Amino acid sequence: MKNIVIYYSRKGNNNYLARKIANDLNCDIEAIRPNVDWPLFYWLNLNLGIRKTRSDISNYDRVLLVGPIFMGRFIVPLKAFCKKYKANINKLVFVTCCGSSYEKKDEKFGHGLVFNEVQGLMKEKCEHCEAFPILLVVPEDKREDGELIMKTRLLDDNFVGEIKERYDRFLASMN
Repeated sequence: MKNIVIYYSRKGNNNYLARKIANDLNCDIEAIRPNVDWPLFYWLNLNLGIRKTRSDISNYDRVLLVGPIFMGRFIVPLKAFCKKYKANINKLVFVTCCGSSYEKKDEKFGHGLVFNEVQGLMKEKCEHCEAFPILLVVPEDKREDGELIMKTRLLDDNFVGEIKERYDRFLASMN
């Protein structure tokens, strides 16, 4: 199966995850390039478009779309990509490194709500959605520390334990 990783990242965690996936699946990778990259537009849900991808998306069996969730929202660059290329995407897998936990995934700021939106937008083309909460690399006794969570970055040194086990299962499901 021919895969491509398409990603958007502001703080680096989803960049790390996208590059790790592309490396481990030995596939192409490309960043989403918004026409204007200003976070206020994401809060206001303003879509000023994205630049055309260098890759022909229709040449791939599967697009792995990797990107963040901000405050329980499917952010504009990711949504713009799906809308712009929906007709060219054969199968889509959405992957996120996010701040919500599995236990709170269906709450106001949870990733489960975004997964529902992705599935609603992409319909039968959405093959799978996967979350890698940043909480999995934070010590258990510090998982309520919002400031620490916002500052935590995925690194080879902390990509161990439960997050690595979940990642390995995810990779196996992609092969």
